[in-house]
Amino acid sequence: MRVSIQTLGSLGDVMPYITTARALMAGGDEVTLMAPREYTATIIAHGVTPATAPAFSLNEWNAEAERRGTLSDPVQFFRDWGEMVVPYVEDITAHCLMAAEHADILLGNSICAPARVTAEAYEIPYILSAQQPVLSPTREAPCAMMWRPWQGAWMNKAGYLTVDIAQRLMLEALKEQRRALDLRPIPEGGMRRHLGQPLAHVTSVSPALLPARPADWRANDHLTPYPSLDVQGPDDLPPALLDFLNSGAPPLHVGLGSFESDAEREQMSRLMRAIRRLRLRAIISSGLAEQLPHELTKDHFIAGHVSHPALFPLCAGVIHHGGAGTLDTALRAGTPQLIVPDRLDQFWHGARLREIGVAPAHITGRTTEDEMAGLLTELTSPEMRARAQALAPALRARNGAGDLAAFTRGERERFQQNAR
Repeated sequence: MRVSIQTLGSLGDVMPYITTARALMAGGDEVTLMAPREYTATIIAHGVTPATAPAFSLNEWNAEAERRGTLSDPVQFFRDWGEMVVPYVEDITAHCLMAAEHADILLGNSICAPARVTAEAYEIPYILSAQQPVLSPTREAPCAMMWRPWQGAWMNKAGYLTVDIAQRLMLEALKEQRRALDLRPIPEGGMRRHLGQPLAHVTSVSPALLPARPADWRANDHLTPYPSLDVQGPDDLPPALLDFLNSGAPPLHVGLGSFESDAEREQMSRLMRAIRRLRLRAIISSGLAEQLPHELTKDHFIAGHVSHPALFPLCAGVIHHGGAGTLDTALRAGTPQLIVPDRLDQFWHGARLREIGVAPAHITGRTTEDEMAGLLTELTSPEMRARAQALAPALRARNGAGDLAAFTRGERERFQQNAR
């Protein structure tokens, strides 16, 4: 089977598709992965074949989105639609078509809408995929992209309407590309059907966050565990980092992933001052350290790219932006977390981690240094560590990448049988 995987997300979106691609390849399938050009080298380094990347640069797009405030709320996102989305549609569609030219099935991230056009043009099955609850409306969990602290359960299902509107807007933006491919301007069945069959929606999320398939999901809504990164041991860490780990108490890991260039320097400086006040040790990602005064980082270890699955089990806590991949890796490591959210699903992730007892309240722009010291004390408490470690074995026993790979194979067989 030849599989085309397509995403336009950040590294946190790309990595679960890399592990899924490796699971498919282990079963004998041929796989290519199309992603923003920033991640071509990473895809190759993990032994997966990259499809030719579109001209679209996620780093440049994020910088412009931060300047405009595009992702600050849905109204702002829709306001910027014409400048921030429409100009990229033609080139991305062309690269999606190239990537899937000989594919038997297409697995596409929910933000890569041209993947749907590609699957229709080639008349192959299509799986719409996301790493947070955003695709399938339910009363049992909020739409992760729309969650707000004041939101009650009665608002859960309504939050998914905004994502549905965004999906429909993209269908409108793709009308010219669809006409050029001799397709209907709007696909028959909208977002619910594909080539006359139910469109498979797959939500891949840590079982710690969403332990069971919601009872009010439709038949074409599916839940799989997050496609976790491979488990690795300390031998995968640089010797200098191992020396630092062995020289004292377990440190905190502090990093904001793809959002480090946008870090609020005063907020992170307050955090580092609170860490120093409590005499805690830290491993700070190099991208974040560049944003901070030297006197706040000089006694800590500055790390470039290191294996999080190898490092996190050795840490006292993980302080991060709340991305799905970092969150999942820390959960499987049994390490408590403290979230510094900036946008979208990061706020729901922070709230959900607190609910299950593996994180204190998340840090906001108004959190004082004294309050941060209190959160750090809670983060490093024996009680929170015990709860995190109790959850980890069951999570490590799951194989989300294998499950999504198996679902992909099964979906192709189901689609072919129904087509007959």
